[in-house]
Amino acid sequence: MSDPESTTGCCRAKDPEVQRLAELFRALSHPARLGILEELARRPDACCGDIVDCLPLAQSTVSQHLQVLKETGLITCEARGRTCRYSLDLATVTGDLTAAAALLARLASLAGASASASEKD
Repeated sequence: MSDPESTTGCCRAKDPEVQRLAELFRALSHPARLGILEELARRPDACCGDIVDCLPLAQSTVSQHLQVLKETGLITCEARGRTCRYSLDLATVTGDLTAAAALLARLASLAGASASASEKD
């Protein structure tokens, strides 16, 4: 029996690019984190309190979501005295957007090719 992961184009779950996209999609899967990213796009260099003022969330909740976004690399954090200032990491966001678009285009292409093949049968 052949190893399904050795088949070209099949079962790419261990591919680092696929792993990164899974991590990205997990980070983006919570509405609060999307709201935080939107706020940071509007107001770069914001502290946690700035974000709390704009979202109906407790400071501890915002801090937890900021940590997830920071671990994913979507935002950067710069300590200034006793506060941390958060900003979008534009290079990471742009690279992830490109990779996600390529994945979705590949899925659409594969689905289209599969649908065309099914129609011929």
